[in-house]
Amino acid sequence: MGSIRKKIGIAVSAAGLLLVGAIFISVVNANSTEKVEIRLAHNQSAGSEIADSIAKFSEFVAEDESKNLQVDIYASGVLGTEKEEIEMVQAGILDMAKVSSNTLGQFEDKYAIFAVPYLFVDQDHYYTAMEESEKVKELFESTADDGYIAIGYYANGSRNFYLKEDIACTDPSVLKGKKIRSMPSSTSMEMIQRMGGSAVPMAASETYTSLQQGIVDGAENTELALTVDGHQDLVKSYTYTEHQYSPDIYIISTKKWNSLTDEQKDYLVECLQKTNENFKSLYNGMMEEAMEEAQEHGVTVYRDIDKSAFIEAVSPIHDEFCARGEEYKALYDDIQKYAD
Repeated sequence: MGSIRKKIGIAVSAAGLLLVGAIFISVVNANSTEKVEIRLAHNQSAGSEIADSIAKFSEFVAEDESKNLQVDIYASGVLGTEKEEIEMVQAGILDMAKVSSNTLGQFEDKYAIFAVPYLFVDQDHYYTAMEESEKVKELFESTADDGYIAIGYYANGSRNFYLKEDIACTDPSVLKGKKIRSMPSSTSMEMIQRMGGSAVPMAASETYTSLQQGIVDGAENTELALTVDGHQDLVKSYTYTEHQYSPDIYIISTKKWNSLTDEQKDYLVECLQKTNENFKSLYNGMMEEAMEEAQEHGVTVYRDIDKSAFIEAVSPIHDEFCARGEEYKALYDDIQKYAD
């Protein structure tokens, strides 16, 4: 009898061990497949074309469940200004952010390269240099010790002038005496001054009221900024000066980046590239729709102007950037070699 009880006890113990083992394996498996959450913030209005295109990043990441990654997006600046988002990414409080290169220039001076007017001769030069320049890649990785790196860019289009007056911006004499909203960037402010205007730095969110109240006579931005922000109701002309192609940059905290496997890192970069390609495929059509909308609101659109007077006026800004040091000139020269 005792022998039988002993055998039953051994069997129960064995079953218990198997049960515990099964639970342990189940917990391990559950932990190993738990999604790594990546929180990404940006300041584009939720529901806008740009916000919708950024949302594709989350969709692309979700396509391969084996990577165990999940991207949650916080739009409309709900987590703060771009400057605050960068600071949160640096501190590891926020995982990722899409911010303008001009705002990044407040943290790393070399990002001011993208504010240099007529740095890119056209859209093709812009895309090619951003995607192939080794010096741009070095810039993206150079801030690792500052708490973040860049792992992709967002192909914002060209910036152009629009005025409350119906007149084409063809040379500095047109902008003389006019107050133009500027990004809070020293390079952008100098650009407007050299192009004939008086720079009035302010946040993009303040531009509508400033146009409405006569604080500024015009602004410079992309076609979508004109229509999404309602500026087409307040201005009379939009001129394709194409003076800047200022990319937005995707940054990620080094804390989060270093916690990922190499496979996950590669996948994130791949998904950002897909997101950008998706936007680029839609971009020109979106801009044409924006211009049609602006014209319906009475805005005259001036295309194919002679930009030579403006290019000559801002040429000292190119020299000033290169004069900052060898690394600055090397970055500038590397971008320029993709102009052909």
